[in-house]
Amino acid sequence: MTEIKNQPRPENAKKTGAQPKTGKRRRRRGMSAGMKALCAVIVLALMGGSFFAGWHFGVESTRFQGRILLVNEANPLPADYAPDDLVNLYEERHSFRLISADIQVTRETYEAMERMFAAAEAEGMNGFTVLSGYRTYSQQAQLYAESEAGKALKPGCSEHQTGLCFDVSVADSTSGLESTPQFAWLLKNAWKYGFIQRYPANKADETGVSREPGHFRYVGEAAAKEIYESGLSLERFIERNT
Repeated sequence: MTEIKNQPRPENAKKTGAQPKTGKRRRRRGMSAGMKALCAVIVLALMGGSFFAGWHFGVESTRFQGRILLVNEANPLPADYAPDDLVNLYEERHSFRLISADIQVTRETYEAMERMFAAAEAEGMNGFTVLSGYRTYSQQAQLYAESEAGKALKPGCSEHQTGLCFDVSVADSTSGLESTPQFAWLLKNAWKYGFIQRYPANKADETGVSREPGHFRYVGEAAAKEIYESGLSLERFIERNT
């Protein structure tokens, strides 16, 4: 019984690693590394494709063209779209009037607005009143339902849902915004701060909006400069640069 207990067993040697590693086993590890490398390449390709698709198509059907969010009837926003960096203008320092205390825009838009209206004030251009900013899909739907035909955009088709635009007027103006020196100042200088007049009267066939002179959209200073100098609508500018 003692001899049987103390007798070494071949299988124990295998378990303790006494057997030398074979070339066959080394080949298996090489194949495994190759498969891992192939999988990594496939994953990276899929991630790259997903990133490109996400950048190109944006949120559902909305196109982010050249990093500019285009919103119109051909490129509507989904009902649940909302910017994640909204600020309340009433709660921020501002060099302009507000028609109500609940107007919001994105922080980047607000900061550009503040620089622009502060510059206007420094040149004696006062009395700007911001009428509206961000609107939810449901708020736009209500406005659309209550407006006359052609007076409001369909829900999802309004830039107000992006938080990147605002509507402005001039306090105490009796002859309309377009006849004021303040409006002339905006048309001449807004691009310096990244804004464009989004819906010029002579571009209605391209923008789909007939007349909304006080609607200004933030697109960034570089794009605003090009649009201002070229005289293009946002739609045509995006077409030319994509």
